[in-house]
Amino acid sequence: MARPRSESLTRRESQIMEALWNAEPLTAEQVRAALPDGPHDSSVRTLLRILETKGYVAHEVRGKAYVYRAAVPREKAQRRALRGVLAHLFSGSAENLVMRLLEDEQITPEQLEEIRRSHAPTRPRRRKRQEGPP
Repeated sequence: MARPRSESLTRRESQIMEALWNAEPLTAEQVRAALPDGPHDSSVRTLLRILETKGYVAHEVRGKAYVYRAAVPREKAQRRALRGVLAHLFSGSAENLVMRLLEDEQITPEQLEEIRRSHAPTRPRRRKRQEGPP
C-alpha cells in the first residue's frame, strides 16, 4: 500500500527547491543539471509536478518548454518544515527542540545568547515625562 502524500519536502524535493530559490526560473532540464548525482529526467519532471501539487512550485509555458519557479519563499518553507518537526517530534515544544540542539552540541549556549540578543523584539522606548515649570 502506498504511503499518503506528505506536505513536507523530501530530501530530493528540497534539493529542487534550493535550485529554484537560487536561480529561478528554470526548465526541468536546468533543474536536473543543478541537482547532485544526476537524477533521471523523468524523475525530475515527476517531482516538479508533485511540488506543484503541494503548492511549492508553479510553472508557465514558454514556447515548448515549461519554466518553473518557486511559489513559496524559502522562509515560508522553512517555517512549514519546522512546524512539522515541532509537532511530530517535539510535541509542539520549541523549548524541547532548543534543548536537543544544546544537548547534541549543534548550538552552543554562546550562539544561543547571540541569537537571542540579535533577534530580540525591539520595544519602543518610553519617553521621559517633561515636567513643566514650577
